[in-house]
Amino acid sequence: MELIQLAVGNLMRARARLIMTAGGVLVGTAAVILLVAITIGLQTAAEAGIGNNASLTEMDVYPAYNPNIPYEDMPQMNIDAVRAFRRIPNVLAVIPSANLNGGGEIIAGDYNGYGSVIGVDVSLLPYMGISAEQGELALGEGQVLIGPEVAKNFYDPDAEEWTPVEVDLFTTPLKMRIYQWSGENPANQTIKLNVAGILAPGSSYDYYVIMPIQDVIEYNEWTDGTEFDPETFTFGRVTVRARDRETTNEVATAIRELGYEVSGMADFLNQLNQFFGTMRLMLGGVGGVALLVAAFGVANTMTMAILERTKEIGLMKAIGASDRDVMTIFLVEAALVGFSGGAAGVGLSFFIQNLVNTALQNAPQGEGGINFLPIDPSQLQGNLFVIPPELTLFAVLLATAVGIGAGLLPALRAARMLPVLALKSE
Repeated sequence: MELIQLAVGNLMRARARLIMTAGGVLVGTAAVILLVAITIGLQTAAEAGIGNNASLTEMDVYPAYNPNIPYEDMPQMNIDAVRAFRRIPNVLAVIPSANLNGGGEIIAGDYNGYGSVIGVDVSLLPYMGISAEQGELALGEGQVLIGPEVAKNFYDPDAEEWTPVEVDLFTTPLKMRIYQWSGENPANQTIKLNVAGILAPGSSYDYYVIMPIQDVIEYNEWTDGTEFDPETFTFGRVTVRARDRETTNEVATAIRELGYEVSGMADFLNQLNQFFGTMRLMLGGVGGVALLVAAFGVANTMTMAILERTKEIGLMKAIGASDRDVMTIFLVEAALVGFSGGAAGVGLSFFIQNLVNTALQNAPQGEGGINFLPIDPSQLQGNLFVIPPELTLFAVLLATAVGIGAGLLPALRAARMLPVLALKSE
């Protein structure tokens, strides 16, 4: 404690030098904090643009293509695969779906349109991340759920020019024409569709017509001319939903180990995080250069202090101070220079954060507003700079470490001085 008090007293004797040296550390610390903070703010805004909904835990699974393996030997999307996916830890639901093979021409009054028709297990509807904007989220025999984008894909077959027409599919009577491709004389039949609900936009089923999987299997038996065989049946699409966003990567890795490929919003989010992680390292490195420059200033200050206090060092040793005591005093002085500069840099960073974020909150939005940022400014919600507590703690510790590192050689030099030579110096 006495050595620390002596070090503080020595610094107070040269306040101007302390302020200038600590100022360099201040600038370096503030640069590190603000450059990292802006990447955190942009990443947070980008993630907010994606959302935190069920799509972030959803992944589509499909066979991994390998040119060296025959197709029949590749892992298939069959019933056994679905069972294997369900056994993976942290899997909330596995949602297999069957594609309608005989087309999907939809007739809505005087207009014709198309939609991708799939069949799902009705009991899995609560796990699909969908909700009904009109009607109800339910599927009975002969009923369908329709994605919101399907309504925009209609046209008038009697018109001379093709023009897209949007149809109210909830109130318009619907029929679907399916085609039989087997046999010498292809046939078709028209099926009445009872719309149970129109899905709310924003899910991965916006362009789909969903019906009970048993209905699709029966229609495929007619279109293909073959009976359903559970041993050879393969699903057109399998969606796996993890329990939460944090376990999505773990589930995806386990699926890949089974020989399948995975895609989805979670993969995009991982790529986004990797991009911002790289940006954070690069910009943090730029700020680190400013701290490196400040380290030379600390080293220079400590060297000058030793030259000015050579006789004082000799006197300390003459009255019994050990090399370790002298070294400790100078290292404490260097650490205090780094700490004071780091603490001041944190304060400056918070001041700039509040200044910039407040300006963004009060700036006009939309046309005529902010247009120099790589994302929609409204997603920032006035938080371009985000400084988490751990970043401030890291910055202060880094600044202190830089001070100690810069003062190490001068402190060693002071500790190794011979008392006689030190007292003789002019």
